[in-house]
Amino acid sequence: MQDKGKSNVEYTKTADADHDSDASSLIQDDASSSLSYRPFPAAMKIYYQWNLAGIKVFHVCGETERDRLFAVEVHTGHSMSGPLGARPGLHLYNGPKTKDSLLAATGSESLFGDYALNNNSRIFLPGHRTGDFVCEMMRVHTTPDNTVAFRFSIEVGLGEKMRREAFEWKKIKKNEREDNTHNGGFKLFWLHRGPEQGYPDGDSGIQGSSSEGGDREAVAVMSWRSFLTSPKHPFDMAFIGSGLSETMGERWRLMVLMTVLRVWYMNLFGKTHRAPVALGDKVGDKEKVAHQ
Repeated sequence: MQDKGKSNVEYTKTADADHDSDASSLIQDDASSSLSYRPFPAAMKIYYQWNLAGIKVFHVCGETERDRLFAVEVHTGHSMSGPLGARPGLHLYNGPKTKDSLLAATGSESLFGDYALNNNSRIFLPGHRTGDFVCEMMRVHTTPDNTVAFRFSIEVGLGEKMRREAFEWKKIKKNEREDNTHNGGFKLFWLHRGPEQGYPDGDSGIQGSSSEGGDREAVAVMSWRSFLTSPKHPFDMAFIGSGLSETMGERWRLMVLMTVLRVWYMNLFGKTHRAPVALGDKVGDKEKVAHQ
């Protein structure tokens, strides 16, 4: 099934995450208006549809399945539309229908990344100008305690007080599971590596840093649901701790939602397990040495 073109606006992308970080207004791809997106609730649930659309279009919901907040469409890349172009991935729409304007997108770093050893991801968020999309990166790596983590950096805060901070989705190990994560999942940790701790803005810091080191705080959790009991309901996501504060900003919340959707998508391809991630790490290290 081919993707439908959603807009005649040309999508503009910047380099990965080294852009200006002082955007205070988030706008969309409708060239005739500046459209803000709706606030994100403290908890969100993902639901598939039982219809011909199948998994092609599903929804980010609030408390119940009927409380549809955003439509998510699987982008095959056949139409080469939107910021993903030919890359497979996901489109998030600014409302419950795919007729709503495109709000954000996520896909692999390379064209065939979902099938290759490149496990890094691109996240496209609204840019500073109407119709622009800014490309952020999320990189996956293995941790010292033999699990998997997905790291990214994004602006936190409101208005002129926005600053870039580093975050990491870390896979919950079996001995760390709680009542709400008994089927497994991921926790999002705020690494507190901002400039006030002596780290430069925008430093995602994967190389040479430890997932277990430094000052960390859990700010969100993603929990898998059992397919046997909830076949239409693959996972939940909730903000916790400082993640509940409005001062984190809606741009941060949008990034959290897009990264967790990307983790779900990668899980479909078995790319959230340690073995393929570790192999990708080794291949990446060899490529870096070869280019030195």
